[in-house]
Formats: sequence, C-alpha cells, structure tokens
Amino acid sequence: MNRDQQLNRLQCHIRSCTRCVEAGHLPVANPIFRGRAGNRNLIVGQAPGPRAHLSGVPWSGASGTLLRKWFATAGFDPERFLDDWYFTSLTKCFPGKAISGSGDRVPSARERALCRSHLDAEIRLVQPRLVVALGRLAIDAILPEAKSLTLKGLVGSIQTVDLGYGPVPVIPLPHPSGVGRWLNAPANRALVERAMVQLKHLRQDICEPTVDPAAPVRCMAAWPTASQE
Repeated sequence: MNRDQQLNRLQCHIRSCTRCVEAGHLPVANPIFRGRAGNRNLIVGQAPGPRAHLSGVPWSGASGTLLRKWFATAGFDPERFLDDWYFTSLTKCFPGKAISGSGDRVPSARERALCRSHLDAEIRLVQPRLVVALGRLAIDAILPEAKSLTLKGLVGSIQTVDLGYGPVPVIPLPHPSGVGRWLNAPANRALVERAMVQLKHLRQDICEPTVDPAAPVRCMAAWPTASQE
C-alpha cells in the first residue's frame, strides 16, 4: 500500500472519529482537514473555526482570508492555496464558541491529547518538507523546545524539527484571528512580514503537489482502532 492509499485510509478513520464526543467534550464530531500525500507543505492550526465547521473547508473564514494575504506576499498563489498545502490542526473539530462570547473556545489539553495520534499519523504519512505552525498552541506542539521562547522571539525565524525522516524547517506564525491583540502592534506585524520573507526564501525547496486535487476520495480498509494504535 503506497502513501496515498495509507493516507486515504487514515483520513477515513479520522472522519469517523468520535473520541471527544464520547468523552463529553463536544456535542457532535465533524473533523475538518484537507490534503493528500503529494501536499508536502503542511499548515498546522489550533482547531477549525465556525465557517470551516459549516463548509467543511479549512480556513474559509476571515482568518483564512488574512492567511492567504500573508502567503501571497511570500509568492504563493491565493487561488491554489487549498490545493498546494496539507491542512490540519491539533484538534480536528470546531470546539464551539468561547464562554465569554469573544472568539472560539480553546481546545482543552485533554481534547488535544485525544486528537494527537491523528496529527502524528498525518505527519508520518505526509512527510512534510515544510511546516507552518499557526498560533502558540500549534507552535508548542510542533516545537516543544520552543515553549520557553516568546511569540516575538519565534515569529520571523526559521526553526527546525526532526520529524523522524530528517530535519524539517518550521515557520512559526501568530494565529491570524482578529480576536487576539498581538497583531495590533506594528512591531509584531513587522515580524510577520519578516516571516513571509523567510517563507519566500524556502519556496525553492518546497514540493509542488503531485496528484490531482479534484480526484475522488474513496475510503479503503479500516484504520486500526485506538486500542491497536
């Protein structure tokens, strides 16, 4: 079984996941992610937003619009954004709105732990050559050794992580949500601009998709259950 087939089987397994519902964290499961084994550029976020929850398309809200603008400055075609990257997150389902009414609820540590094996399996099969981590939680998950650094100390830099098949460059970015205030500061926006320069320099080493993004997806044999993982 090749990587495409293995990833297809994994994605069908993730789509059927109800771990957080069974644990009482969510009323309904609706995993959102997108990509194929040929998408060797990986974007890791915190969790899907309400627009993605309704549409089934990652980054389909205001945050995605800003993200596309950022990436366009690094030379990526906004029209191919959804086809050129593999999109995933620490938790795959929309966590709901925050109790405060401002923004989305942050997935709990328990929710992130329940979903972690999905993320690890995706990384193992996609084998990204480039990772973009969006937001503090995603950065800490991909770069555990960076927890001691501030967001200001990370954004605008190229970090490196060993994902089991060699060193992989990681671009840490703030979450492009309008709820947080981090991007209000001009100095912080300048760090994002610097990060896009770094990302632009890395483009020559990024793989282009090798499969047709419109090709139909068929679920294959079942992925091992949680007890078998």
